[in-house]
Amino acid sequence: SVFTPTRAMADDTAGRVSEAEALFKIHGVDQRSRELVFTHPALGGDESPIRLRQDGSDSHQFVPGTSTVIWPCAYSLGDFLCDATASNLNSDSTKRGDPHHAASFGAITPQTVVVEIGAGLGLAGLCAARLGAKRVAITDATPLAAQRNLETALLKNATVDTLWWQRATWRRERGIAKAKKAYATADKTHAAAPPSTSESIADQDDSEPESDDEEPPNTPDSAQTVSALLKTLPDGNQPHMVIASDVCYSQGRREMQMLADTIGALCGDETFVYVVFEDRGDCCWGTLQHFWRATESAGLAGDPTPLEDVLIGGKARQGPGRPNDSERLLLRLRRVRATPER
Repeated sequence: SVFTPTRAMADDTAGRVSEAEALFKIHGVDQRSRELVFTHPALGGDESPIRLRQDGSDSHQFVPGTSTVIWPCAYSLGDFLCDATASNLNSDSTKRGDPHHAASFGAITPQTVVVEIGAGLGLAGLCAARLGAKRVAITDATPLAAQRNLETALLKNATVDTLWWQRATWRRERGIAKAKKAYATADKTHAAAPPSTSESIADQDDSEPESDDEEPPNTPDSAQTVSALLKTLPDGNQPHMVIASDVCYSQGRREMQMLADTIGALCGDETFVYVVFEDRGDCCWGTLQHFWRATESAGLAGDPTPLEDVLIGGKARQGPGRPNDSERLLLRLRRVRATPER
C-alpha cells in the first residue's frame, strides 16, 4: 500500500474514535447511553430489538453500584437463552415441546415458567418473555428500572416483582436508609429537581450489601421470602428455570449464602438454574468461591462451564456471542436436597 497524509490522518482519526469508544464503556458495556438495544436472530434480528432505558452516571437518577445501568453478563445470558431456544426449535426431538426437557439446556417453550433474580434492567427476563415463555417473573430488590422497560416492551406474559434475598425486611430497611443518603448526596450536585415518581430508585435501593452485620431476631428465612412470589406463578408451582447474571461480583460470604438460599427456595426438583458470572479480578473469584460453597449448603449442585465451551444438544452454540465471553462462566445448578431453614 502507498502511504499518504490523507490516509494517515484517517487512520489516526479511526484510532481516536476507537479509543473514545473504549473509554465510553465500563466493564466492556455502555453504561452511559440513555437507551440500549439488544438484538438476536431468534428474536427477529435488527428489525425486532429489545429496547432498554438505563440511568447512567450522567443521569440524575443514577445510584452507583445498582440496577439503574446494564451489566455485561445480562447480554451473554440473553444470548444463551436465544441460542438454546433456536436450537430446540430446529431440532427433530419429540421432546422439544416439553418445558422440563427444554429447561435442561436453557430453551424456552410456550409452557416454560421463568424467574429472573437480581434482574436490574430486566434484559434476560425480557428475552425469555419475547421467546414465548408462558410466564416470566422479573425480580429485583429495586424493580423500578425493570418495570419501566417491561412497560415499554408491552409484554403480557411477564411481571416485575420485588424480591430481596432471604432476610428481606431487615435488608430493605437498612438498604433504603443507605440509598436515601446516597441519593441526597447526588442531589446536591444537580440543579434539576428529582423526578416526580411514586417511588424513586433511591427509595427502594440497597446500594451497599449489609452481609457482615448481625441479623435481628425473627428475620424471614428464604422460604418465607419467596413464598408470595411462588403463589403468583401458574398453579403456584416452582419455575422451570431460575436465571441470573452479574449477581456475584464483590460480596461477602453471608451475602452469597442469602443468594444461594433464595435460589434454593425457588427451586423444585425439576428446576434448572443458570447464572452467568464474569471474572473482573481477584475479588470476583473470592465471591464465586463464597457462592459455590453457599450453593452446596443450600442444597444445590452443578458445574461451571466457560461460555465459549457451552454445548446445546451436544453441539457448539450457533449465536454470534460477545467479545468478552471468554472471561465469563455459565453456572448450571439443580436442587439435590431441600434448602435448610436458617
